[in-house]
Parts: sequence; structure tokens; C-alpha cells
Amino acid sequence: MTHTVEDEQVHDVVVLGAGPVGENVVDRVRAAGLSAAIVESELIGGECSYWACMPSKALLRPGIARSDARALPGLREAAGGPLEAAAVLAHRNEVVGDWKDDGQLDWLDSIGVRVLRGHGRLAGPRRVEVVSPE
Repeated sequence: MTHTVEDEQVHDVVVLGAGPVGENVVDRVRAAGLSAAIVESELIGGECSYWACMPSKALLRPGIARSDARALPGLREAAGGPLEAAAVLAHRNEVVGDWKDDGQLDWLDSIGVRVLRGHGRLAGPRRVEVVSPE
């Protein structure tokens, strides 16, 4: 569904994509006193926060920490057992907020950024069209 004329709002800056770069852009735009909207069809925070960087690091870190502990005198013996897979996966889920972007939405709201859910495209000079993901 395309937002209708009644949904039109004017913003100084409209950012397409709410990954780390998009989040930083709207933060700086607001800090400069300009109005901003951000368009995202998936989770605010992007691939890094939910499917790439953050979950990967959460899964890799326990193995690295255990390996490092095994190399240190005094910890070697304590770090001898296997990783608890369920605990590692639960930690990953916590790191990615159980794949919910409520925290990022609250932050964007607190700095006065309008969030538009959907796919954005340039629709003419100084004009962005947002088509909802449904």
C-alpha cells in the first residue's frame, strides 16, 4: 500500500534504510536541529544488529573466551568442559533483542524521528514514496 496524499509530511531529511549508517545520519540531523524521517522495511538496526555482526560475535565470543582461558595458568583447569550450547544461543537471542526492535524505536521516538515502515524510493525532486511491506 502506498501512503496517500493525506499521509504526506515534510521533513528536512528522509533517510532510506535504518541500519547503523541510517541511524547515525538521523541522529546527527536531529542534533543539528533539522527534522528527520527514516524508512525501513525490516528491523531498525539493520542486518548487522540482527543477522550478521552482533549475533555472529555473540556466538563466536564464548569459544574464543574459553580458548583464551585454557591458555592461562590458573584458569586452564576451570575451562576444560564443553560450551553449553543452550546458554550460548540464549545469550545470542538476548544480544539481538529476540529480533524485536523496540529499543531502537523508543530511541528514535525520543529524538523526534518519524519511522516509516516500508520500502522507500525517490519519486521526484525532494519527494520520497513509501510502500508498506504487506
